[in-house]
Amino acid sequence: MTTVKPFQFRLEPLLKFRRIQEEQAQVLLAQATAQYLAARDELVAREERLADHLIFWRQRQQESVTVGSLKMLQDYNDKLISDISCQKQNVAAAESFRQECIRGLEEAARARKLVEKLREKRLRQYQAELLREEQKELDELGLQAFIRN
Repeated sequence: MTTVKPFQFRLEPLLKFRRIQEEQAQVLLAQATAQYLAARDELVAREERLADHLIFWRQRQQESVTVGSLKMLQDYNDKLISDISCQKQNVAAAESFRQECIRGLEEAARARKLVEKLREKRLRQYQAELLREEQKELDELGLQAFIRN
């Protein structure tokens, strides 16, 4: 009987590299998602601050207030609106980056799966080769046994 060579996939280092790339893409996506969620939470907080300010402003308008107080309330209102607009841009940028990370992860997964399919194909070829060798040896043993009898 011949000794069986263990299965070796010459592209194993590439497969490991593709797995590492996919893991890195997953980490990057997790970070991007966390940034997006933080930006969105900040936007919600700023919008709530504006809503609270508008309620306070309406209450103050019922009272007698000075022009300086109204100007100060209006300036604060404008600042809140400006902050919300800026934060909406931050949320949009974070979402855009998150979508880019999703596409990167999908590409990394596709690349890994391609190499894995090559590995599986090569493994099937290896197993078929082993079966042929085993069948060949069995045929030879059978032939030798037949010749002896």
